[in-house]
Amino acid sequence: MSNSARPGFQKSETSGVEVTIHSQGNDPVIYSSDGAQIFTGKYRTDQDHALISVNTNKALEGTGQFSITFKPAKGVTNTPFDQFVDDDWVDITFKKHGKIYHTIRGLIDRIGRNRSVAGSGATSTTYTITGRDFQKVWEMTPIWFNRFALENVEGSWAYQIYSMIPNLGGTPDETVRAFLLGWLSKFGNAGRANWTTPSTLPNTTGNFLNDIQGGGYNIDGFTGYPPRVSIDPNLMNPNGTLWGLAKEWSDPAFCELFCDLGKQGTQLFPDEELNPNDSRMCVFFRDRPFPLSSNVVDEQGHSALDLGLGLKSAWFSLPLHIVNRQEIQQDDVGREGSERMNAFFVSPQMQQELLGAGGVDMMQPLWNPKDIERHGFRRYDINTHYKTAGGTLLTLSTVQRYILQNWYAMNPYLLSGSINLGHGRPEIRIGTRVRIPADNGDSTQDETYYVENVSNNWQFGVGIRTSLQVTRGFVGTDDMLLRSIDNLNKGYSEPNKGHFVTESGSELA
Repeated sequence: MSNSARPGFQKSETSGVEVTIHSQGNDPVIYSSDGAQIFTGKYRTDQDHALISVNTNKALEGTGQFSITFKPAKGVTNTPFDQFVDDDWVDITFKKHGKIYHTIRGLIDRIGRNRSVAGSGATSTTYTITGRDFQKVWEMTPIWFNRFALENVEGSWAYQIYSMIPNLGGTPDETVRAFLLGWLSKFGNAGRANWTTPSTLPNTTGNFLNDIQGGGYNIDGFTGYPPRVSIDPNLMNPNGTLWGLAKEWSDPAFCELFCDLGKQGTQLFPDEELNPNDSRMCVFFRDRPFPLSSNVVDEQGHSALDLGLGLKSAWFSLPLHIVNRQEIQQDDVGREGSERMNAFFVSPQMQQELLGAGGVDMMQPLWNPKDIERHGFRRYDINTHYKTAGGTLLTLSTVQRYILQNWYAMNPYLLSGSINLGHGRPEIRIGTRVRIPADNGDSTQDETYYVENVSNNWQFGVGIRTSLQVTRGFVGTDDMLLRSIDNLNKGYSEPNKGHFVTESGSELA
């Protein structure tokens, strides 16, 4: 095993990992908790902690997680229990073929020790540190008011936060930003959610909120189409956690909200390196990458040109990683009928009360009668927190029904499951696509998937192994996918309104 070009990498010839723990210092009990510590030990007899295994997991839905198992430094009296505490910060960086991929920046949840005695009487001791990525900051910040200090009297705090949203009814990106950053700022000013970062943490200001406000909130993939604004959030009583609140109001049927590391506040492209000194903690808020066909129109017949159609739509613009079949150690993918949807209902919240009988038009489905005859009634319902920013609510519902139908109607024909690689691909990130070319070069047999979960596992003497959880797998070319969507679209329509004839012969709509 060769030595690494950067200190701290445990590596085979081509891959390695580096773990650095950044302690906050000034802990009232753990006095040695100070500065940054890189795990540089190579063997159990070294004077530094020696890594045994490192696991990271990132998902579109859920918090990133990590696990670090190591042998403690030999002959050093201070154990990890004396050195680290919960919420100390951790950087995990993988290396492959000389390239660097900063994969996780997070905070410690637990420090555990495992001791076992062999038959010879020798004692083996290992430690395991587990934690979550920086999304934990919002997940661990509850919406709680100190009534003894007269906080939020008559909803004043809540009103101030919601006032950050224009007209108390902002677009989804404005609403999510207010919930994530506005509440964090307000609680920070009260001394309950400052979330300071250690001075040794690279490329940070020492204040988590400032880091996100200074370019970490990314909305590059959010188009705002169709135009919509939130209902008045002052109608609700905020509770739960900041992340839960933001997720609820992120319009999740049409948008994606997730955390990841980026460069200059942007998502990474295939094979792009990321050094901890250059990486940024980012919140990504974007449209779901819908593959849109030409039937996505509003009631006036205007196409969704703001998003683009066909090969110009967002799905085909996602970063694309090529994974050759020779790299795959095992895959387990399939499709199932439980994913079938054939009737789509979209209605903004409270539309029945606001519009009376007019709400019936918005509640009509976009459905496929022939598919329903064969497979039964498979409905998909969305009741959103958002209403139209202009025009009519009926226009909003019509457009969103078509968008959802383009995304979900293909479900029973798409593959999902797991793909385990025989080596490390730490450059593959969540929210991107992977393509597996056919061995015979026939592009009509290529497989393309959406990456929703990435796990990287490094073990001493073995190296990195990457596992993917994928969805929306299609066998064929991008053109073939669009043609398949178009073929499905031909079977969808909106039902005709029924009529009721009274005894006098008059007709009621």
